[in-house]
Amino acid sequence: MGALVFFLLLTLGLSLWLGFQAVVAARSHRRTAEGILRDYADIAASEFARRTGDHLEVFFRELFDEVPWRIRRDPPPGPEVVAGELRTALRRLDCRCEALREEAAFFLLDLPSGRVESIPPDLPAAVTGRAVEAVRARWAADPEERIAFFTAPAGAVLEGPTALAFNVSLESSGEVGEGRAIYVIMAPLATVEELFSGWYREEALLPEVITKDQPNDSLLHLALLTPEGVPIFLSPRDDPRAFLTRDTLPPEYGGLIVEAAVRPDAASALVIGGLPRARLPLLLALMVMTMGVGVAALLQIRKEEELARLREDFISGVSHEFRTPLTQIRMFTELMADGKLRTEEEWKRSTAVINREARRLTHLVENILYFSRMGRAPASQGLRETVAVQDTLRDLAEAFAPLAQAREATLEVEVRPGDAVALAPRSGVYQMMANLLDNALKYGPRGQRVRVTGEVQGSRIRLAVEDRGPGIPPGERERIWDPYHRLQRDVEGVERGSGIGLSVVKRLAEGTGGRVWVEAREGGGTRFVVELPAAEGEA
Repeated sequence: MGALVFFLLLTLGLSLWLGFQAVVAARSHRRTAEGILRDYADIAASEFARRTGDHLEVFFRELFDEVPWRIRRDPPPGPEVVAGELRTALRRLDCRCEALREEAAFFLLDLPSGRVESIPPDLPAAVTGRAVEAVRARWAADPEERIAFFTAPAGAVLEGPTALAFNVSLESSGEVGEGRAIYVIMAPLATVEELFSGWYREEALLPEVITKDQPNDSLLHLALLTPEGVPIFLSPRDDPRAFLTRDTLPPEYGGLIVEAAVRPDAASALVIGGLPRARLPLLLALMVMTMGVGVAALLQIRKEEELARLREDFISGVSHEFRTPLTQIRMFTELMADGKLRTEEEWKRSTAVINREARRLTHLVENILYFSRMGRAPASQGLRETVAVQDTLRDLAEAFAPLAQAREATLEVEVRPGDAVALAPRSGVYQMMANLLDNALKYGPRGQRVRVTGEVQGSRIRLAVEDRGPGIPPGERERIWDPYHRLQRDVEGVERGSGIGLSVVKRLAEGTGGRVWVEAREGGGTRFVVELPAAEGEA
């Protein structure tokens, strides 16, 4: 047993160790794959940031292309010089951008005079003033940047987030000297989304050898945000869970933030073998199953040991029960053979003892035979016959009279009505009552009175055996019907038993369509009750 437990524990330990190593390997593989995907996300973010900067540079050059030439006049030309270039700049970037064309506003701020012109001219003065002040503040923060793009939060210029681009023209040469004029284009931030989305879709953000001509949407999640975190453009972002990286555009491009992430479902296309799935749940399930098998094996071993112990107890108990009557029979037959019984009284006494012990042996053998048949076949109602209860119980009392006399006990038999008939095999009824009566005489006190009764109740007949023994503890009244089970006081007492008598009773009762139970008797002792089907008429 000890060696088997050791090997089971060793097997369990090895399983746990192998599972741990598998988890470590899977995590290492996953970290490597995630690192590769994060690198790809870095590449995508950097490429989109570069592409955005390049396109904004082209956009500014086209938009403010006429300003350096016309600024030579005095006064500086109005904002229409920029408004007229917007369509050309958008065509150069291959963007229809209808919303931007419809909602864009243009300003001229003449720096020496402070004069402001706007297109459309009916813009609210508050909006115009906030736009001009936002541009002046932005240029003052970095005077070197004469062309720039930036965003303003909601309420700073318009009610919603605002996109602004400006060009600062210097003295009449347009190249040197103090600032002379600022040209501004302003639009709601939402109107520039089409501009950036076109740059996202025009080419793959990852090398072709990696993407294999797959579009960006099938591989990446990408977002372009203002410094305040307001989205300007969002690619399909159903599941941006991992591998998220960031890149930031230079200040002249508004310090916009690019966020990129590789879609988890695209990992198999970008990494050989794909992103390994987490195997921890499966490994935990396997470990639990291994532990369960180990525990089941240990329980089975304990069960086998318990069965072996019960088998030994059974053999010991049966041997002890057989030894006592055999010793008595042998002793008296030897006295007869040696001619040491001289009187008729001694001969009668000897034959009575031999008869009593032979009956007892027969009863024990019948019990064992019934019990062995129980193990081979399930309980069955089988063959039924009509049994005269009163005759059967009287035969039983007559058979047990020698044993009752040896125990100085009194047997009483009472059946109401006297012609009660049970529907059951006669041998089964006899064996059940014999087991109960044998236990009552064996474990009860000397000189007790044992009552064997039968009573008809409707369609059932209740047969009972009442003794004045120590009784059955309430907690044991269900377990006593289990094979081999014996009360602790009986194990430690003088009387020995096989532990199968009551299990035979229960099986026989259920096989005839009846039932059996035990209850406490008034005044002390125990009352075993067998309930069987009643038959109509007389036996």
